[in-house]
Amino acid sequence: MTNVAPRVSNVMKFGGSSLATPERIRAACAVVQKSPGRRRIVVVSALQGVTNQLLDAARSAERGSAEFRARHDALARRHRDALAELHGGRAPAAATQELEAMLAELRDSLQGIFLLRQATPRALDLAASFGERMSAVIFTSCLRKRHPAVWVDSREIVRTDDRFTRAGVLFEKTNHAIRERFRSIYAKNPANIIPVVTGFLGSTEDGRTTTIGRNGSDYSAAIIGAALHARVIEIWTDVDGVLSADPAVVPAAFVIPRMSYEEAMEMSYFGAKVLHASTIAPAIAERIPIRIKNSLNPSAPGTLISDETGKWVGVAKGISAVDDCTLLTLRGMSMVGVPGTAERLFHALGSQGVSVILISQASSEHTICFAIRASDVPAARRAVESEFRRELRSKLTSLDENPGQTIVAVVGDGMKGMPGVSGRIFQSLGRNNVNVSAIAQGASERNVSLVVDTRQATRALNVIHEAFFESKRKLGVILIGVGNIGGTLLRQIHHQRAFLDSLGFEVRICAIANSKRFLIQPSGIDTGTWRESLQRSGRRMVSNDFLRAIGDLDLTNGVIVDCTASSHIVDLYEDFIRMNLHIVTPNKKANVLPWRRYKRMTDLMRSRQKYFLYEANVGAGLPIISTLNDLIASGDQIVRVEGIFSGTLSHLFNQYNGEQPFSTLVQEALELGYTEPDPREDLSGRDVARKLLILARQIGLKMELSGIRVQNLVPRFLQKGKLGINFFARYATHDGAMKKRFEAARKHGAVLRYVGILEGNAAQAGIREIPENHLFATAKGSDNVIAFTTHRYARTPLVVQGPGAGADVAAMGVFYALLNLLHNLPH
Repeated sequence: MTNVAPRVSNVMKFGGSSLATPERIRAACAVVQKSPGRRRIVVVSALQGVTNQLLDAARSAERGSAEFRARHDALARRHRDALAELHGGRAPAAATQELEAMLAELRDSLQGIFLLRQATPRALDLAASFGERMSAVIFTSCLRKRHPAVWVDSREIVRTDDRFTRAGVLFEKTNHAIRERFRSIYAKNPANIIPVVTGFLGSTEDGRTTTIGRNGSDYSAAIIGAALHARVIEIWTDVDGVLSADPAVVPAAFVIPRMSYEEAMEMSYFGAKVLHASTIAPAIAERIPIRIKNSLNPSAPGTLISDETGKWVGVAKGISAVDDCTLLTLRGMSMVGVPGTAERLFHALGSQGVSVILISQASSEHTICFAIRASDVPAARRAVESEFRRELRSKLTSLDENPGQTIVAVVGDGMKGMPGVSGRIFQSLGRNNVNVSAIAQGASERNVSLVVDTRQATRALNVIHEAFFESKRKLGVILIGVGNIGGTLLRQIHHQRAFLDSLGFEVRICAIANSKRFLIQPSGIDTGTWRESLQRSGRRMVSNDFLRAIGDLDLTNGVIVDCTASSHIVDLYEDFIRMNLHIVTPNKKANVLPWRRYKRMTDLMRSRQKYFLYEANVGAGLPIISTLNDLIASGDQIVRVEGIFSGTLSHLFNQYNGEQPFSTLVQEALELGYTEPDPREDLSGRDVARKLLILARQIGLKMELSGIRVQNLVPRFLQKGKLGINFFARYATHDGAMKKRFEAARKHGAVLRYVGILEGNAAQAGIREIPENHLFATAKGSDNVIAFTTHRYARTPLVVQGPGAGADVAAMGVFYALLNLLHNLPH
């Protein structure tokens, strides 16, 4: 009789958390029973975690520790309890006998290792085999409650060589044995019987137990499916399919509905956890589709891997990573132009059993760079030192090691022949200050691989995923200062969510902080209930703890929004920049730092490619800085900037008519919240001086705050000390002098205004008499009025006028800066 394969509809593999508990096993059996396939074959791995426990028990026995007996007993309890629970406490006698026989055999195997004090690879394979065997007995007994089933020991049908722990499959003999065994099963049993096969296992031709590599149950399913020409191979896991990235690292990862075999091979080789790297080779040979499904969510469509990739609008299909790698670089002038260097290198590595994951060689032939598993480094070092001992001894060649590296692979059939793919990858990484140690691209063009420091791997994966797969521009906000401006900003963001969504923007408040508490929530803080959350769940504000928590967020596109007036927070700006965070702030303190500190901070911003947006520093919500920048960018030259820069002083002088004492107006303004808690801060003119300095530095002037002449409206004897209850009574002694100035101005047909002027290399601020028909005299309420005189606007200045104070307009200025930042983020 010819060795013809019986007709099989689907091979279904279950493992991992699908077999974690009796409840999960019961659910997996229900999936099998509901499967529409006419002839179904089930492949099972060990119960979750059992393989590691078996190997730990074997190593304990090898060390001579009696602990192996306790480990055996714990495994026995778990499997007995699972079998009993699946049958309501009364397990079938046949299944119980089979399980007890296996447990006894396991105990004898461990005892043998204990006596010999040696756990050879062959002994380890035998110990590991009990996980799948006991799992198959339990799964089959559960399935038999509603459906005919039989368990099959894959050691009887999968023939391998004798490379224990990672045996190679002898396919011709294996395929023959599989077909014969299943033809016999279907001939002797009911037509609808379901065979349950142990995954991961095989045997040598003389009957010794082998394993075909960790996670090899997927491979077993593919081997059986290919041998029997199954219609489909189903891998049932605990995720909804192959994801675009590891969701534990990239929260925005999503299920890929269809993939080609080649894409799946690239993804699995470079660390995609759903598939074993060797699984799809037998399926490809027979062109059998593979479907990845979720046993916890059977209704999810999963991922179909086949010849067809379906409609896919993107270029890349997924991103995967291999951690725990070391980058080795063989370098030296002796290599230039010398044929055979690469052949010598890789032959030497191969002779030591070192697998090279990635290779990169410069066209100069000066270096050969390759990545290997960290565990292979000692063997690789020995191989290179032996092969190149003469060159290394003469110092003409050296071997450099760069440990702690991660290989990131971007995979997709759509990348082939598509210009700009590598540019998009490296531009996004560069913008986020992720350094690339090595690059490789396969000739197929469906894989671009790069090596990054493992400490930057999470950022790299999220940055690339965002560049290729995410349509929204996302911004993670750390808000410091939730008083008037910060609280108003949160309210504005809350009310504008629909508007932001319509623009394709997502603003997520990841952290909020005040001087007493801070709250971190990576998934986003509810902008409607943030006060309660901060009070209930916030941690005590300690600068080092706060910085550490912010660093742990590792935001791809993150921004610090500093709504304080604190110098202490400004002192942290350089730390924030090194965390790859943009900064948006109405806080003027950073822009008026001493020149050397200011220059160091702005240089760091530029080198890190971070945005520093501070429109609200001058004029709250008025576009003063942006107007100045536009004038400069267009080639205009600034001659003079003058205006009313203080909303508080604007309010006071607009109200002052000489009848009501000036000190009374100041006291009323304080009570209405129009001034700082200490009105001397406004009256001193320091705020106007800061704004003039910010504009001067914007123009490019190297100026210090101490170089700006400012008129202080508080007499010298009241300028120092705390704001006491007698302040206004004592300040009233100044009312006469102010009234005198007012009356003198009125005689000249003028009004008093507090004006700042920047002209040439000088800046000053103080009270000036302004003609009643001048635009500064027409200011109302707390208006700011700023006039730009330039070469182009020489005869009539360009004027910006509007409310220059208040939480609403200041918060609006910050909100506008966030929108500006979102517009400028890479897409």
